[in-house]
Amino acid sequence: MADNISSSDFGTSTKRRLPICFALDTSGSMMGNPIKQLNMGLNNFVSSIKNNDDTRNSTDIAIITFGSKVEIAMPFGKISKEKGLPEITASTTLTPIGEGVLTALELLNARKEGYKERGIKYFQPWLVVITDGAPQGPNAMQNMERAIEACNELEKNDKLVVFNIGVGSGVDFDILKRLSVKREEPISVNSADFGKLFEFLGSSSSSIVSSGMSDDALYNIDTTPHGTAVELDDFMKFINEDE
Repeated sequence: MADNISSSDFGTSTKRRLPICFALDTSGSMMGNPIKQLNMGLNNFVSSIKNNDDTRNSTDIAIITFGSKVEIAMPFGKISKEKGLPEITASTTLTPIGEGVLTALELLNARKEGYKERGIKYFQPWLVVITDGAPQGPNAMQNMERAIEACNELEKNDKLVVFNIGVGSGVDFDILKRLSVKREEPISVNSADFGKLFEFLGSSSSSIVSSGMSDDALYNIDTTPHGTAVELDDFMKFINEDE
């Protein structure tokens, strides 16, 4: 996967980077309004990044989808003002959450190796998993267990920040909870709250800004999307660099 990365993907900015990989559920239950709201939230999130040159040069985003199969909807690469996001669509079968998470971790690891090769400093990567169901499909539970083990190991070593997000009432929250050893409970939202959720992911509450907390604050704060928002580049000041 790292072989597909070119130097141009990293841009020319010397700013410290924050790699964020979204792993998104696109199974049939996400059809209709949920997938529409998800697309709107993603686009608003990226638009807010594009509107600030410093933030745009610091934030790297990739999108993985998992529905009938796992796909790289958008690989890591320089965010440009001209380039838009691909439209995320929902399929009718399966929910290979574990496989999607494992693919996302591969992308994040390849991105980190790319930073190191080029002498670029970076913050702890973010893995944002959004699902409205439970693992389904061939080897679904085996892959989920592998994904849980991998996420837990990275978190324990302060090499990953996990946002495990459940949408609606059909989520297997017991499984989703196990993706993180630091977050006491998964973040629970309705699809109508996607806008606020992505605002939360792109900004911090005033409590984080005023206290100057480290990465662990992302697990300890109230995950309900509310509070005074700040720009993402200000928010990143309070995230420790991944050594």
